Amino acid sequence: MAAPRLVRLAGALALLALLVAPALPGATGSRVLAHAQLVASSPGAGEVVAEAPAELRLAFSEPLEAQVTSLDLRTAEGEPILDRAGEIAPEDPFTLVAELPDLADGAYAVTWRTLSAADGHTVEGTFSFGVGDVELAGDGTTATHTETDLADVAGRFVSYVGLLGALGLAVFASVVLRSGSPAAPFLRLLATGLALAGVAALAVGVVNALEAGGIGSYLLGSRNGMLQLARGLVALGGAGLLLVLPRRTVPPAAAALALIGIGLLVAAGHSAALPGPVPILVGIVHVAGAGVWLGGVAGLALLGVRPRWLGIETAPPWRSIVPRFSALALVAIGLVGASGVVSAWWQTGTLVSPDTEYGRALIVKSVVAVGALALGGLNFLDGGRLRAWLGGLPTRALAESGIGLAVLVATGVLATTSPIDATPGVAIRPVPDAFGEIAPDMTLELVPGRPGVNRAVVTTTDALATSGINLELVLDRLDGGSTTRVELHHPGMAGMEGMEGMDGHVAPVVSDSGTVAWTADAIVLAPGSRWDANVLTLSSAGAELGRQRYAFTVGDAAIDEGADSDLLTPVVAIAAVLLLGGALGLGLGAGGWPLPRCDAATSRIALLTGGSVAVVTGTAIGIDSFLRL
Repeated sequence: MAAPRLVRLAGALALLALLVAPALPGATGSRVLAHAQLVASSPGAGEVVAEAPAELRLAFSEPLEAQVTSLDLRTAEGEPILDRAGEIAPEDPFTLVAELPDLADGAYAVTWRTLSAADGHTVEGTFSFGVGDVELAGDGTTATHTETDLADVAGRFVSYVGLLGALGLAVFASVVLRSGSPAAPFLRLLATGLALAGVAALAVGVVNALEAGGIGSYLLGSRNGMLQLARGLVALGGAGLLLVLPRRTVPPAAAALALIGIGLLVAAGHSAALPGPVPILVGIVHVAGAGVWLGGVAGLALLGVRPRWLGIETAPPWRSIVPRFSALALVAIGLVGASGVVSAWWQTGTLVSPDTEYGRALIVKSVVAVGALALGGLNFLDGGRLRAWLGGLPTRALAESGIGLAVLVATGVLATTSPIDATPGVAIRPVPDAFGEIAPDMTLELVPGRPGVNRAVVTTTDALATSGINLELVLDRLDGGSTTRVELHHPGMAGMEGMEGMDGHVAPVVSDSGTVAWTADAIVLAPGSRWDANVLTLSSAGAELGRQRYAFTVGDAAIDEGADSDLLTPVVAIAAVLLLGGALGLGLGAGGWPLPRCDAATSRIALLTGGSVAVVTGTAIGIDSFLRL
């Protein structure tokens, strides 16, 4: 392929990715569930209660903001009962509570809308419940994104370009070019990157604020709005600061400002929805590592086409530049890969899943990133000798930069797509009976598995569900002396999604794995409570055929005891790799050992810095994984 054609192809790929991003599955939000998903309610979706409830309690997958977090209640005929009602429970930021008037017997429809305090995305949905002697046609459950995804994708893309470019170019100038006092064009380039990131942050913040109903209340009164405002002001203020600082201090100042912006950006994304600060730390390592790699690639490309933009008249010898940058790139790419695997596992529970929109977008990003890495591998093997592979090193670097822009577009799409289509629950460990046996092929999950309203999900084989038996969940509160008995239902029993069988019964909905999910909603678990749970298998006449016992304790924020957690996961393995690899890097750096085909001085910097980051990150991940057990 001719060199100009290769460059045009890379640029076209980046432009095409930006143009089609809003149309990608998951980018518009029309086909995936949202970020603050409704996971349980009391009354439950599709539930018919004997007496009118005094309140509605809706539990969501992420903490909520007061803006655009409310519910409407209508009768089956559409007559309004409540409008924009409800408050966030003071003891539980995940729960919306609305007091109810005395409801007459009948069917009711709830419309809810939320604003996530973690990532700032808005969602709305509906469900139905009944009071008294009434039959429901279904649970009426829907959930739809209401966010402005085009603005979010474009804003994230510009923010990534500005912040990662400022960080990577600043590191490139200091470590690779080793320029002591950069010229004015380079200062303007760094300031432009920060200014672009600042304008994008404020623009997206205003768009989100208009959607939420008020600029002032959103930007100054919501967590995500304040993070967007802070990121915009830091970036814009930093851009002006770079123009007046002494020139020798500009590259480190630009890198520091970009890191602050990256931290604020990650804190307003999916990582913030996970418990604790460690996911945010891992996200910062991932984005900052990508900045050092992609910003450095952009620096190589500028050396080939516009060296004056880097503050130099002519490019230094490539044989000295490439080995210096290769040391940074090798360490940065290692950190990006390790932190990316950890983040993907935490957010989705799997490494790559083509079954979800997020998984497919992640696969696209990974494939494009591999293409960029392939070109980078050629440059690494070239070592600055300017071999004519695919048009030569400057052309390959320019093409790699274009493909890197496509990676950032895909990253922006991922940031506006829900990582999962359904909120996972907390698996409860079964208790063996007196003979050491447990019921085969039966599991119990509590969703979301924290104090407040929960949904119980029992999975069994399809054979059990089609045999005409029933399941009942008996909850004994050991510290309170109360007992709650609830029937478990699968979708076929509700007559909503099953298929009519030859015997006249509705067949259950069977998953691809051959299991059936039985659910019970509106289970309230108090903090500090201890429970014995028994899943009873009953005949059609009500006789008990068997039971499986579970035991668990609910803490102040989650289930403390009884959760069935895996000790060995990819996250633990990555933590060990980071810890050992970081220690090895520190040792090699301290001993002056260069990386293969790399400059010795830059290798020392990369190994000592990257090794320190790897050790800290690996240790934090390991401690966090231990605490989650």
